Amino acid sequence: MREKLDTIPINDAFDSGDECPFCYLQRDAEQRAVKYTIGPGASYMEPEIRAITDREGFCRHHLKLMYEYKNALGCALILQTYYTGLLMELEEKLDDYQLPPKKGFFRKRTAEQGENPLLTWMQEKQGSCFVCHQMEENMQRYFDTFFAMLKDGEFREKVENSKGFCMHHFRLLLEQSGDSLPNSQREWFREKIPALMQENLLRMKADLDRFVMKNDYRNAALPWENAMDAVPRGMQKLQGGHPADPVFRNGDYGLK
Repeated sequence: MREKLDTIPINDAFDSGDECPFCYLQRDAEQRAVKYTIGPGASYMEPEIRAITDREGFCRHHLKLMYEYKNALGCALILQTYYTGLLMELEEKLDDYQLPPKKGFFRKRTAEQGENPLLTWMQEKQGSCFVCHQMEENMQRYFDTFFAMLKDGEFREKVENSKGFCMHHFRLLLEQSGDSLPNSQREWFREKIPALMQENLLRMKADLDRFVMKNDYRNAALPWENAMDAVPRGMQKLQGGHPADPVFRNGDYGLK
């Protein structure tokens, strides 16, 4: 299989032995996005980037990662201008704010009651994140490249020999397969990918079973085999991510 710039990260992820190659890619995309946002490149000092972060804000998870990155001044500068815009918008929304009408116990909310502008604005603010948007763009490119690479038999073999995916990324693969999967590989995908998931979920369950057995003193002589890190891997297999990863800080990169 001939390597190209966009296929190298996908091949690296499937060669990594990770419980989910897309978790491997997502960790890389997230670290890149955090580093770009608050790292040494100081993108937050560029007026056009600050205008975007002021508009999009950050989710709770990525505010925590930014704090853990250990650039307190950079965080303060980003928050400073964000708060300026937030207060201006809040003042405007509060000018027209009215308490919602009281509903009876059995009365359901209807479209005729209308939306509450303040609550709608707050939901939009809470649901927007600059780092999430950066990650989502990168992850979509990875998914598109993955589906295109399935035309290559050598890559399909690599997928078949992988540990499958976490349930989160498995769902995303199934959702995108309708539009993105090459017609020539639809039958292969239908036959191989669900079976790959089932096989590796059974493997994960066996590792968890052995971990529990090893924590019984009567099984002290029982070999650990692959069960010693079964708990973080089992968590990853369900929802994605890498629970055992250390904190990502300024000066770190490429935690694998």
